[in-house]
Amino acid sequence: MNDYEAKRVFISGGSQGLGRAVALQLAAAGAQVCIAARGTEALQETLAEMQRHSPRRDAKLIARSLDVTDPAAVDAVAADVVAELGGIDLLICSQGFAHCGRVHDVPVTDFKRLIEVNYLGHAYLSRAFAPHFIRQKSGTIVMVSSVLGYLGTYGYAAYSASKWAIVGFAEGLRQELGLHGVQVKVVYPGTIDTPGLAQENVDKPEVVWELESNNAFNRIRSAEEVARRLLVAALGRRFENPLGWDGWLTFLASRYAPWLVRALNDSDLRKAIARYGPPQ
Repeated sequence: MNDYEAKRVFISGGSQGLGRAVALQLAAAGAQVCIAARGTEALQETLAEMQRHSPRRDAKLIARSLDVTDPAAVDAVAADVVAELGGIDLLICSQGFAHCGRVHDVPVTDFKRLIEVNYLGHAYLSRAFAPHFIRQKSGTIVMVSSVLGYLGTYGYAAYSASKWAIVGFAEGLRQELGLHGVQVKVVYPGTIDTPGLAQENVDKPEVVWELESNNAFNRIRSAEEVARRLLVAALGRRFENPLGWDGWLTFLASRYAPWLVRALNDSDLRKAIARYGPPQ
């Protein structure tokens, strides 16, 4: 992690889950970090933990309360943080949430919220920091998609759409900013053991539980492990970054044999229904 010493980093969704794990590892590496999220209490708790982890007393570690679905607020915070840190070397867009359920059961408000937080939040942040990166002629933007950002499965249609949208946006942004020496990368985590997962599991249908728990290619990873892999990917040159052997296997299979992936998914769904009965 010595590559991150003194680097200036902005992390959305930085108060808990994956964003928090990334922030703590960067602080321990001597980076200068701003974390942003809506909840001020969790932000302050994470900030205090970052300060305990940092080996540098002169490192700037700051927090900003931010709703990424408000583009004006995003613009204001971006300008403030660039001024406070003297620039940004790395933007990590890691905010997001999931709502699992059949399309006709998911409330319309959740369809909208998934797009606003998971996709538009990434777009607003990238848009706000882009002029700085262009002037600087360097920097990296990392967007956190999901395994469900390149394949779909039962119960996650609405969520998956919001994660696919990130990839489409990143493809275009990669070319735009690449002309100015700025890199754009997408990471595809699988299931991460976070407070968000615990909340998601509260009302998860039994069929979905079966699909996830008995799937050999769906390994649940800790936020700390995913954070380490994300930070390695941020230093690399690949645009698309599945995480782990299971991620790479499903990623390559979905690209080169999508028919096979769909057949396996359909087979798993039939087995789950045979065990729990048809969804009501």
